[in-house]
Amino acid sequence: MPSSSSSHSYYSSAGLALALFAITATCAVAFTAQASSSARSTSSKKRTPLGRLFFGGSGSNADADGMPVLPSNVVKYSQVPKVGFFVKDKIPRGLLKDHTTKKGTWGVIRVTAGKLLYRLEEPAPALEFELTPEGRSGIIEPTRLHRVAPLTDDVEFCVEFHRLPGSGPVDEKRE
Repeated sequence: MPSSSSSHSYYSSAGLALALFAITATCAVAFTAQASSSARSTSSKKRTPLGRLFFGGSGSNADADGMPVLPSNVVKYSQVPKVGFFVKDKIPRGLLKDHTTKKGTWGVIRVTAGKLLYRLEEPAPALEFELTPEGRSGIIEPTRLHRVAPLTDDVEFCVEFHRLPGSGPVDEKRE
C-alpha cells in the first residue's frame, strides 16, 4: 500500500483507470450490439449518438439516420430524365446497381409518386432509406457508392445533379 502522502495520487490514478475501463467496456458492448443488429436503416429508425459515432455518414454532415446533408450553396446543373420521371419499368439499369457520382457532383433523388429504396453502400454497414413524396429526398454524396430500387409499381422519380460553386467545369453528359 502506498504511503499516506501519495495515496491520493494512487487512488485517483486507479479510479481514472477503472473509469476508462468501464467506458471502454460500455462502448464495446454498445458497438457490438449495434453491429449485430440489422444493417437495414430506414428513415423511421433513429440512430443513437453512439451509433452515429460508429455508423454515421462518410465523413460529411449527415442527419440522425445517416442520410447525407446537401450543402446549402450547391448549384443545380442537370437532371435525369430531362423531361418527366423515371417509372418502375423505365429505370436505367445503371441506377439499379452500385454506382457513384463524379468527384464534386452531388445528387438529389426526388420521388413524386410511390416508394423508392435508396441504399448507401459505404461506409459499411449499408444504410437503406425508403423515399416517398411526403418524406425527404435522397441525398447522394460525391463518389459515394449507392443504388436505388422501386418498392411500388407506381414509383416516379428524378435525379438532380448539383455542384459547389467554383468546383470546376461540368463535363458530364447526361441523358
